[in-house]
Amino acid sequence: MQLTRRALYDLVWSKPMTKLAAEFQISDVGLAKICDRHRVPTPPRGYWAKVEARQKVKQALFVEVDDPQLDRIEINGNLAQLPEPVRELVVRHKAERKVFIPLVESPPPKATGDLHPAIRLTAKTLRSRSAQDGEVARAFGEGLCGVEVGIQAIERTITILDALACALAEKGLQVAPSGNQMRIINRPEKVEFTLNEVTRTVPHEPTEAELAEEARRQKRRERYWRGEISWDSSFQGKAWPEKDILRTGRLFLQIEGYNDGVRRKWADGKTQTIEVLVPSIVHGFEVLIAARKAERDWREERERKWKEYCRRRELAKARVKREADRGPFIDHVIEIHREIARLQAWLDDSWPVAEQRPGKRLSAHG
Repeated sequence: MQLTRRALYDLVWSKPMTKLAAEFQISDVGLAKICDRHRVPTPPRGYWAKVEARQKVKQALFVEVDDPQLDRIEINGNLAQLPEPVRELVVRHKAERKVFIPLVESPPPKATGDLHPAIRLTAKTLRSRSAQDGEVARAFGEGLCGVEVGIQAIERTITILDALACALAEKGLQVAPSGNQMRIINRPEKVEFTLNEVTRTVPHEPTEAELAEEARRQKRRERYWRGEISWDSSFQGKAWPEKDILRTGRLFLQIEGYNDGVRRKWADGKTQTIEVLVPSIVHGFEVLIAARKAERDWREERERKWKEYCRRRELAKARVKREADRGPFIDHVIEIHREIARLQAWLDDSWPVAEQRPGKRLSAHG
């Protein structure tokens, strides 16, 4: 979409940036950057709240600029950059999500044998918490989905993986664990994704046992400096780690690799969870597969055109070479014809004389 600075100014002062950005199919942060780049003033924070409260507000003045480049603004959302078949798929999925009613309550956990076959081994591994280290459950290795979550999020993780695998199977897409991630195989397209937990790093708060251990370690260091004992590697550092990894319980699913301009991450938010987003995630996979198929078709078509171009270029080179060789060949043929003409002229001049002498001799004897 192309518009002028004045048109964009009128739009950003007519409605909130979030609503306007949604119409442009970009983020409000991206729209704000565009306005800043083109020197278009925007409403300050709290402006629309004051408008709704019918308080007095002041609109920033619009100032013309002399630079014609600043006056030409082009806004293209992610949807506009997608191929036509992919755009149609995205629009259809959005319409379907509008009528989708999410479940209010999560379904009860399934037995391992009732889960989708692709995640049964992962569920069995996660549920065997006694084999896990600390408060973290991991499922990495052959036949596993590459999951690492806190033990509080184990059942949620299993439920999400099962719901996602079943929903994808209904669309004809099969999930296959690959050791450190999951893979959707829709030949020749392939989509790899992971499901993990959001973590935070916080300073470690030492326990009483760790403080006592640190005191003992310091005493041993003092004994070393006095020459009473030899050096020990435990003298380095502290008796506790500097940072702790805090498990937040919030899960996120992310598609690995390039995203072709479509969504590639879904996460628990303030008002929604991954369980509710499963239909949206399935739609996202379908859109990504369609986008990658369109990209593959474009590359194949480009390669076909390039091969055709190379073929025609070689033909043109051969034609030029033939034309270049034709000149000397024609000159050679012409020279041969000239030589033949000279020989013929010589014969025409010489042969009648050779015939006349014997004739005269014959007539004389006759």
